Amino acid sequence: MDWKQKLPSTKDAGEKASDRAADAAIEQYWPKVQQLFLEKVGPVALAAAKNDQAMTSLFKTVYSVLPFPVRMVVKEDVFTTFCLNHRTKLLPPSEPTESAS
Repeated sequence: MDWKQKLPSTKDAGEKASDRAADAAIEQYWPKVQQLFLEKVGPVALAAAKNDQAMTSLFKTVYSVLPFPVRMVVKEDVFTTFCLNHRTKLLPPSEPTESAS
């Protein structure tokens, strides 16, 4: 295999490593993301939780207030996709329903 054939696999490996680094950076700051989400956008987000377009807009707002080092490592679209995939972790736990006796 010559170097031209190795480039795509090297690129894929680099992208996967970059994705893992981005996920790790987001996970490290996830408690701060949760706090910002609940404080700044929580009431609106609860009403819009099932609307992907509304949630994407809210996640972009949260992204803009993340610490600079996180924004250096994580692209906005990667952050919003990650948050959309994990949005149930941001929402407060649902209240247990009382069972009728």
